[in-house]
Amino acid sequence: MNKMSFTFVVIAALCFCSAMALLYSKYLSLQAYIQVSESQKTIDALDVQWSQLQIEESTFSEYGRVERAARDRLDMAFPALDGTVMIVR
Repeated sequence: MNKMSFTFVVIAALCFCSAMALLYSKYLSLQAYIQVSESQKTIDALDVQWSQLQIEESTFSEYGRVERAARDRLDMAFPALDGTVMIVR
């Protein structure tokens, strides 16, 4: 084996290693992109759920609804003037 063919084999091996490193790098990049994409989908779904929960909370905590529930379920009512007591210091 002469020096020229040895140099050719070394250069070919280095090119092959470089190509394999490039493919591996592309593979890792694709895997990271897929993971980021899935995380973004999860974030979007959680944002939608959070918005729905905020709307639900505002609906259930309306003053009129709370008052109606207190009146209907617990038989509560606003006291009349004769039913109130003023405490003076």
